[in-house]
Amino acid sequence: MTILTHGRVVHKQFMEKIIDEFLNYKDDHSNNTRDSYLSDLVLFTNFLRLKKIKEFSKVTPKNVEDFFTSEFLDTYERIWKDKDGNITKRFAGRRSESSKNRVISTLSSFYKYLIFKEKIAFSPIPKRSSKSEVVSQSLTRKEIQIILDFIKGESFSKAPKRDRLIIEALYYLGLRVSELIKVKMVDLKLKNSNPYIVIQGKGNKFRDQPIPTVMLQNLLNYIEIERKVLIKKNGDSDFLFISNYKSSTTTKANHLVRQQVNQIVNKISRVSLNNKNLSNRKSGKIKYKQISPHMFRHAIGTHLHRSGVDIIKVRDHLGHSSVSTTSRYVAKEREKASILEKYGPLSKKYYIIVL
Repeated sequence: MTILTHGRVVHKQFMEKIIDEFLNYKDDHSNNTRDSYLSDLVLFTNFLRLKKIKEFSKVTPKNVEDFFTSEFLDTYERIWKDKDGNITKRFAGRRSESSKNRVISTLSSFYKYLIFKEKIAFSPIPKRSSKSEVVSQSLTRKEIQIILDFIKGESFSKAPKRDRLIIEALYYLGLRVSELIKVKMVDLKLKNSNPYIVIQGKGNKFRDQPIPTVMLQNLLNYIEIERKVLIKKNGDSDFLFISNYKSSTTTKANHLVRQQVNQIVNKISRVSLNNKNLSNRKSGKIKYKQISPHMFRHAIGTHLHRSGVDIIKVRDHLGHSSVSTTSRYVAKEREKASILEKYGPLSKKYYIIVL
């Protein structure tokens, strides 16, 4: 195996061998998760080489602190193995805060593995708060409604029907980004009396996700109109969500990747919300800087439960393996329930019909 690093080919060394062993140890995880591990660990290894550190056991907490404050974390590179086992990469954009947090999680998991294998005595990675205390920020019903109203137009994007469908799928279906970008045309079951999408979730677990009437027509419009334009321009694709740009390596169109979805969602959400000049009593005018796709998933979980839907049904809708995970979604909310909120984008009646 060889590693591409800053334009140079670096032959497999001791640290790369340990990374390979770690990835093999995690072979029960999805390919997407393991690719993320690989990207983060190659990034960390490149930083260590710059600091003349040749063994993971020589890393100190100060080294880790320097890594997280370095320019290495400012940009995001997608890294994966090809069919021959070689590692390649390409620039994917600026790194978000959630992506930086993922790097911390990767390194923490990696060093736990090294301790388990007795390769090191302690982990230099700082301890994080327990998962039960960490809850992703959500969006209020008012904020969701503003975004949904905004994407009804056609001038906010070069592919407005696709980008509107992305927002709707993240909220109405509660999809993870990893689930959204893997949806293929064969996963759409639209000829049934109750149309649904087959979703491949974490751990390769599949679930049938009903398509609500509120987003069905836009889905059909995207498939019949805009997607055909993108295919004619960039080539065919098995995937539902395809890029505006043609692939440089195949005759097929590129499907959207995680970073592209993050950028689309963040841009649309910030523009729509900041144009409304929203404010609250504590901090005055709200300035939206970073809105992640996961906030829509968190929002639908919170809104469903607040509308009276049983938490077991919410769990199934979100594809959680444990109801305790779902409970964290609804335990901490950004706003308190009010009588006005029942008139949000989806009513209690709608939720019960869908679920």
